[in-house]
Amino acid sequence: MKVRKSRLYNVLGVVLILMVVLSVSCKKESSTGETKINPPVKSYIITARIDKKGTNTNAEGTGILKGTYDEGTKQLTYTLNFEKIAPTIITLRSGTKGSVGELVKEIYKSNGQISELEITGRLNLNPLQERNLLKGLWFVAMNTVSDAPDISGYLTLKQK
Repeated sequence: MKVRKSRLYNVLGVVLILMVVLSVSCKKESSTGETKINPPVKSYIITARIDKKGTNTNAEGTGILKGTYDEGTKQLTYTLNFEKIAPTIITLRSGTKGSVGELVKEIYKSNGQISELEITGRLNLNPLQERNLLKGLWFVAMNTVSDAPDISGYLTLKQK
């Protein structure tokens, strides 16, 4: 009887040791050691042709906005030139074509005289503004005394 008990304990001991060895050797590596790969930061060239298309006016004025946008710094830098128009206010707006849009930034306000024909500036964007810009929903609107907006144009983006 003693031999059987000791043999049983030996067999159980060997089985237990094998189970421990197998369970330790089959553990998966944790994912904490993996490195996360971030997507590349993109830069864009921005242009907007500003004219009477889409505003239903007889305006002869035109303008062009040129700029850049960097996803890393979230900064939009622009230069706006215009001619044959005396704007009272120039705004950057976000919205679908044909809508009034939501005001993003007022970039020029006249004091009654045209003081500049070239406007430069920069704007740091929040996540919602960035998403709408990248979707192509931003436009420039130039208002005059007679019409609001008199001329407008959507910003187009091209990856650098």
